[in-house]
Amino acid sequence: MAHTILIIDDDPAVRGAFTLILDDAGYQVCEAEDGLEGIAMVRLQRPDLIFLDLRMPNIDGVETLRRLKAIDESLNIYIVTAFADEYMDQLKIADEEGLHFQIAAKPLSSGQIKHIASSVITPLIEMEKIEAEKNRHKLILTLYIVSLNDEFKQLIERISTILAETYAPEDWKLDVIEVLYMPEKALANDVFATPMLVRELPKPVLHVLGDLSKMPSIIAAITAQDNNGSSTILM
Repeated sequence: MAHTILIIDDDPAVRGAFTLILDDAGYQVCEAEDGLEGIAMVRLQRPDLIFLDLRMPNIDGVETLRRLKAIDESLNIYIVTAFADEYMDQLKIADEEGLHFQIAAKPLSSGQIKHIASSVITPLIEMEKIEAEKNRHKLILTLYIVSLNDEFKQLIERISTILAETYAPEDWKLDVIEVLYMPEKALANDVFATPMLVRELPKPVLHVLGDLSKMPSIIAAITAQDNNGSSTILM
């Protein structure tokens, strides 16, 4: 996902320099030649970072800041100016109003511009990675099998093949527990089994009664995923 930076400055040379530096760093850059144009662009698409000049025609940078924050108070705005002293009183008022912004003095080196952009956007990238990891669909399957015979081995191979074709290797896990020969694992998972009956199954498993040893070729119950992204299959 490309991250967008908006340059609001009436000087085309300044906009061009910022665009060249930031584009080279891999950012998507948009330009506005005054505050009104910048405000209109923000209404259409929220940028991740705004570099804002102060002395501009139509409305100055302080008024532009105020209107931008009215649209979205969480906007990351860096005021870059050679006229900080001239606008200091207005900037203090804006700060007292709770309009959060950062300020830097012109001229900025390419390294400083990249550093500012990175300081704002790198945390956004890390947050996106965390959210993507949280939302990634993972599947953990636990198969409780009364007796692992050749037919079940073939079935497990088919299930494994389907999972491998559907999920990335790190996104699925298949555990097989043969309850008659590994009772300690069954009991550890609150499962009690005999060839005729399985009861006290861990939620969310359907309760199934019957001669499970006579059902080697079918899955008797498959439950929906729980909140941990795990499922239990009983065979």
